[in-house]
Amino acid sequence: MAEKTKKSAAEAFSEFSKIFKRSPQSRDNSKQNLFYPDELLQKKINAREEDYKVTVISAYKKYLNPYKTLGKTQAAQSIENDEKNLLKAYALFKAVHDANAEIGDLNTFADVKYIHSPLTQRDCYTIGGEFIYLQCWLIYSQNIRDFVPNLVEIQEKLGTFYALEFVPAKNYSFNFQDKEVLGIIQGAYHS
Repeated sequence: MAEKTKKSAAEAFSEFSKIFKRSPQSRDNSKQNLFYPDELLQKKINAREEDYKVTVISAYKKYLNPYKTLGKTQAAQSIENDEKNLLKAYALFKAVHDANAEIGDLNTFADVKYIHSPLTQRDCYTIGGEFIYLQCWLIYSQNIRDFVPNLVEIQEKLGTFYALEFVPAKNYSFNFQDKEVLGIIQGAYHS
């Protein structure tokens, strides 16, 4: 029985190789009809990546110039207010930080860990994922690169709320998705 299996396998291999033996002319014609599923998948991946880049670039445009992008709308006014509030929060943090460096010492210092701001109450930043655009606006458009603002969820007895925390840039690590957004924005606008 084993001999019959070996013979059948040998015959099958022989038949298989005969199918693929073709003249050089037929090889050229057959190449055009080959289907590469990996190539199709790669095209879909590339198209999705391109769509994602367009979405990121479009979203960031609103932060670069809200009124030009959105017109004189409530949404444009809201973004401009958020940018002003972020700058105020940074200025307050930086003033305390600098005062600690100039006046304070190891025993006497101001401990300002969190900054409260109206922008930390907006869902588009706290749960919507748009805070990265404000971070990019601060880094690239305002050239503030010493500290990175971070949204921090604080839980107390009265409930959960968000606040801003400014982290030294050398210690801050963006998550993977935010790194992608940073790379797209830097490549499109700030390279």
